[in-house]
Amino acid sequence: MKPTDKRFWNRCGNAVNELFFWLFIAFAVLLTIDLWCMLATAIVCLFDSGLKSLTLLKIFGAYGIILILFSNFTLWLTMYSPMIYKRLVSVIWSKRLRPLYFLTLGYVNVYLLNLYYIRFRYSQYELTQYRVNVIYSVLVMFPIINIPVYIAAIRSNEQQVSLGYAAKLYMQGRLATYLIQKDYSSLINDGNEQ
Repeated sequence: MKPTDKRFWNRCGNAVNELFFWLFIAFAVLLTIDLWCMLATAIVCLFDSGLKSLTLLKIFGAYGIILILFSNFTLWLTMYSPMIYKRLVSVIWSKRLRPLYFLTLGYVNVYLLNLYYIRFRYSQYELTQYRVNVIYSVLVMFPIINIPVYIAAIRSNEQQVSLGYAAKLYMQGRLATYLIQKDYSSLINDGNEQ
């Protein structure tokens, strides 16, 4: 196979996308472990105000921020691959997310918001070169702080969702899932066009 062959470069691109997808999975799993360790350490800190447990909580917090950045960055790189995006969105459509909500302490909603809003708001080039609204690309990574991104996603949605119903879904941790399931066919069609 010649290096100028288009199929060769497509295969290389698919291999790189798969690599970043598995890196995303690895970082997401490590983040989940870190979140549970941080929760356990916070509970210990409530009953024992020792310096060791507080230091451990700070270490888990620092690792958590690093893992949040890496997991979101690798998701941003992989979600522009139509094959991987379709695989991720089909999991959401099939409603197999309940264990993920529990395991990730709800952080999976951040990834879902990335898949729903950021992917169609910005191109991959704009996102990786930071030629985007940096406020949204930073806010989206952190729960509760990402409420303005949810509001922007709801406003950009063709079929409006009432504020009360959106707030109810957000409190239940199902707003991003609802938005993706509601626009599933258009998201898949848009993904195939890109």
